[in-house]
Amino acid sequence: MNTIHEILEYLNQVCPFELAEEWDNVGLNVGRGNAEVKTVLLALDLCEEAIQAAKEQGCQLIITHHPLLFDGPRQINDSHLDGRRILALAENGIAHIACHTNLDAAPGGINDFIASLCDMQEIEALDGLGRMGKIPHSLSELATLLKKRIPAKTCLGVADHEQIGKAAIVGGSGGSMMEAAYRAGCDTFITGEAKHHHALMARDLHMNLLMFGHYETEYLIIEHLAALLQEQFPELTVHTLPHHPVLEQL
Repeated sequence: MNTIHEILEYLNQVCPFELAEEWDNVGLNVGRGNAEVKTVLLALDLCEEAIQAAKEQGCQLIITHHPLLFDGPRQINDSHLDGRRILALAENGIAHIACHTNLDAAPGGINDFIASLCDMQEIEALDGLGRMGKIPHSLSELATLLKKRIPAKTCLGVADHEQIGKAAIVGGSGGSMMEAAYRAGCDTFITGEAKHHHALMARDLHMNLLMFGHYETEYLIIEHLAALLQEQFPELTVHTLPHHPVLEQL
């Protein structure tokens, strides 16, 4: 039977934890490294829905993209959300591993995955985390293509010009990297979400800005990671939390 430590070691090969940003909290967030694992659940977030699904399916481990904690709690009790989640994990013997910005940056990770959906060519790294390169599609073609391939119900953003020279990709919330993309010669920036001032920046810099949703641009890696785990650990039962965006089109 496999242990948490063995699964951690494999994940460190797929998406090395050393690639994570300094502010991030990746790796084993909750649990014992020597605990045995028969069943694992993969989800984007350690939400109550994920914990309930893990309980119902008899999981000993939940692997998510987003960490449970970024700042350590001073108290762990049921009076606040993080405390309730930690207690629920402990009470049900469930460990938690997060693969966040290391999975964004890793070869074959989220940003490489989105680059492949864009048919990106001559791919380079953008500040280690993102990706940039040439895309053989116009802006309108790309927006239509990605809404189908991600999939995403909508595409928000700034349309400055139709022909794309060089584009950058940062899944999730990537607006803070748009200026770096511009300095690297990109005229189009593709991400999940960005802030209002990033949209104003895109207009001023004459860049295209395409946003397909934070959840949508990250969830697509969950099934891929589940397949890798199943191949590496054939005796492991691997579940995924069904696709269910936090935000709905109303």
